[in-house]
Amino acid sequence: MKTAVMGILIATLSLLGAREYGIDKTQSKVGFEGSKFLAVSVEGVFENYEGEVSIEDGLITALKGKIAVDSVQSGNETRDEHIRGESLIDSQKFPYITFVMKEYKKLTDSTGEVVGILEIHGVTKEVRLASTLESTNTESASILTLEGKVDIKKDFGMESYAIMSNSVKIDVRLALQ
Repeated sequence: MKTAVMGILIATLSLLGAREYGIDKTQSKVGFEGSKFLAVSVEGVFENYEGEVSIEDGLITALKGKIAVDSVQSGNETRDEHIRGESLIDSQKFPYITFVMKEYKKLTDSTGEVVGILEIHGVTKEVRLASTLESTNTESASILTLEGKVDIKKDFGMESYAIMSNSVKIDVRLALQ
């Protein structure tokens, strides 16, 4: 009987240790970087996104997010229309990019690897993202950065323009509160 009670107590305390965080969008960024002519960097952000992050004892236990494709901003409206258009993401058919974490591998006190399912353009693909989780002394409790690369043509079936690289860097900075 004592063993069962202790097991329930430990399980309850471990659940209390997990904390779910919101995202402070004023200090966060969901961005990407590609290139054209193989040398000119093209950066952009998505302004409309939402997500949930749970952390327990410095370990990411849950992470999911949803991005509105139509909120893309790259500093060039014509390019943004191409990104939203049929040849790339096709926001009319696929209005959202989603990510759901499957696994987190801690590498050091502040770094790890997030493995999850990324869905873009109606295609789901497992991706690995390098992560850094840092505590801050500001209003945000922690900063979570995620970085990785995807091949938009091979991995997600998008067409790319001849002047554009197929490799796109994922660059996310989330201020958690």
